[in-house]
Amino acid sequence: MKTIKQSFKLDSDTLNTLNSKQFKRFFDTSKISVFDIETTGLYPKHDKIILIGFVHIIPGKGDGELVQFFAETPEDEKNILLAATREISDRDMLITYNGRSFDMPFLSARCEKHEIPCRNIFNLDLYQLVRNYSTLKNVIGSLSQKSMEVFMQIDHLRSDEISGGESVNLYNEYLENATTSFGSGALLNKILLHNKDDVLQLTRLTSLLKYLDLDAAVPKIGFTTKHLLVTDYSISSTLFKINGLQIKDFIDYISFPSLEFSGKIEFNAQSGSWQAEYPVFSRKEGKFVDLTEFDGIMTTGVNNYLANSSDNIIDGKLILFEYNKQNSIDCYNFARLFVDKIKDEINQN
Repeated sequence: MKTIKQSFKLDSDTLNTLNSKQFKRFFDTSKISVFDIETTGLYPKHDKIILIGFVHIIPGKGDGELVQFFAETPEDEKNILLAATREISDRDMLITYNGRSFDMPFLSARCEKHEIPCRNIFNLDLYQLVRNYSTLKNVIGSLSQKSMEVFMQIDHLRSDEISGGESVNLYNEYLENATTSFGSGALLNKILLHNKDDVLQLTRLTSLLKYLDLDAAVPKIGFTTKHLLVTDYSISSTLFKINGLQIKDFIDYISFPSLEFSGKIEFNAQSGSWQAEYPVFSRKEGKFVDLTEFDGIMTTGVNNYLANSSDNIIDGKLILFEYNKQNSIDCYNFARLFVDKIKDEINQN
């Protein structure tokens, strides 16, 4: 296995995006990494991962660190997976481009093949966000990463000139020449450069977030907290429902509505999932939740997510919908508050 590390300074557009109020409102975390893999094919049952690239981001300092793990032989796959899962275990969020459909399922399947545990982590997939929560597809047409780079006028910053398919061919050629020094160094540099440019350009593409409707996206894609990962939440006429994944130390737990707390909470250790629901009251004028059971959480200060929602709190009731119009920020803030209440309930039992 070969490991490559390189430090660099983040550009101002990327820094401004990651330090923006919009980003911090939904994804307030300091442990963010951009992630991309190179594989021998599209099918994890028989294809392998040959190269894994990260860019670890420190928004407050404006620093970035490129980390690459390269499989010098096909048998090295297990070693680069072990190295990558160690990196992931220390992060709160991975930013990918089509990672929810390809990179993360592929990584999970190959880790399972080698019996390597891989923790759940929040994946901010820019491709899915652009496709589902922006109008860019109507403007640009192709939503490939390189098309996005042209749109964002950063394509000139890419040095490599090969595709993912060509990278596979180069890797096979590299293996054929690995026993000799003839040509193998140049081949390796081309493969590494392709992955390096992918993750560096993807880091710059975080600026796409300014074109996205995150208020509409977050209920469907979820958000991350220190101890629990939220995958989605929804509001019906009777219930506020949240689904999520446990991050580590999976537990079994269930609690039913009681006089002390009207919510239902269920954690499943085998699947690593969790879900919770809380009553919603519907009237002709809208939908609301009763906050009186959250007094202990709300007065801690640190967890007072509803500090800016006072206009929509009447007699201890938070208005989620006014007639048919959703107060999306208040719904999100209540979801954060609900997650803290869930953690509090579990810690007390």
